[in-house]
Amino acid sequence: MHAIDQLKELDLSEYPIAELDRLLTSLGPLGIMLTDYHKTPEGQYSKEIERAVNNTKEEPEFSTVSRISYKPAKFNSNYLRASTPKNTMFYGAVISEEDFDKEEMKYPRIVGASEISSLMRNSDVIEGWSRLTFGNWEVTEDISLATIIDPTIDYEHPYLNSLKNKYVEFLNEMPEDVRENTVKCLKFLSAEFSKYVSGGNNHEYLISAKFTEIFTKTSTYDGVVYPSVQSKGYGLCVAIHPRAMSKLKLTKVLQCKLTKTVREDGENDFQLLNEKHCLVEDGAETFELKEIEK
Repeated sequence: MHAIDQLKELDLSEYPIAELDRLLTSLGPLGIMLTDYHKTPEGQYSKEIERAVNNTKEEPEFSTVSRISYKPAKFNSNYLRASTPKNTMFYGAVISEEDFDKEEMKYPRIVGASEISSLMRNSDVIEGWSRLTFGNWEVTEDISLATIIDPTIDYEHPYLNSLKNKYVEFLNEMPEDVRENTVKCLKFLSAEFSKYVSGGNNHEYLISAKFTEIFTKTSTYDGVVYPSVQSKGYGLCVAIHPRAMSKLKLTKVLQCKLTKTVREDGENDFQLLNEKHCLVEDGAETFELKEIEK
């Protein structure tokens, strides 16, 4: 039986870690397309990855670079979509500046907010508000990520379809046995990276989390990139290994108030109100947010 078929039969609620390790390291030869983010030449638009972090009553405002970076391993106790307790990752959001309609989506913060905000994700909460902080991380050195998309489906957004079509061209150049194995594996892995997981069911992340852990530990690549689940593939999420954080630098911080209201037709409206912001100096470990003039 193919390793993918065996993975499908596992009861993830039993946390079969050893069996997951065995099966994921026996997938056979794969041709995974890479996405590279490059340092932008001087004077041109800088490639940025935007990370969103929830504020809380205990932390209504952030002031340190480390707090809006990746979660330290000692605090990383759960399995998440691309991280394990042993393999913490830096999560962020990106969009294609060339292919997205600027009026449709100007900022990847919509993707980031969708991914982390319980207010946006929880349909049981009808109205309310919360605060989020966004950090813009500029790419200062080339970053290379495994691209986890399904080469057999049509994506709703043109950018993802364009990415998929390039992937298909790449696959068609492979030997037939490698191509067939890659398609079978990527179809399964993409479904794991894109499935909805309800609160408290972190075991459902096991396969995508363990795949990322194995991939980043056994290769020289920096992490993975995959369509955002919570924004329905509207943008891309990245998960970058902490060893690659030297390839990023925090340049800007923005604190927002997220408000959720109900329209007359029963649908929800969301508003992100910019409250405070600042630029971050190179090499700084702290920053000070300033009120944005109304």
